[in-house]
Amino acid sequence: MKNLIKSIGSQSLISIAISFFIIISGILAIQEIAVNKTTDRSQALESVLRQAAIQCYALEGSYPPDLEYLNTHYGIILDEAQYYYFYDIQGGNILPKIAVIKR
Repeated sequence: MKNLIKSIGSQSLISIAISFFIIISGILAIQEIAVNKTTDRSQALESVLRQAAIQCYALEGSYPPDLEYLNTHYGIILDEAQYYYFYDIQGGNILPKIAVIKR
């Protein structure tokens, strides 16, 4: 009888440990997905800004002087409350450096 109680106790302990491991793994996976989603959104915003700048170059013959120009003439809306925007233009015929960083 004592052997039966001991075996049930060790099985329960193993089950609890496995359950705990699964729960922790799930929480970590959800956190990683949230971080990746933010990174993906920043990259998507960079891509949209880059495409708008290229479109401006194709239509007007030079890249836009700043992001406000893209806002005014191409309808690009910037979410400055959630992101920092970096737009560095080297000249009218060189693709500007564009970066979007989550605040």
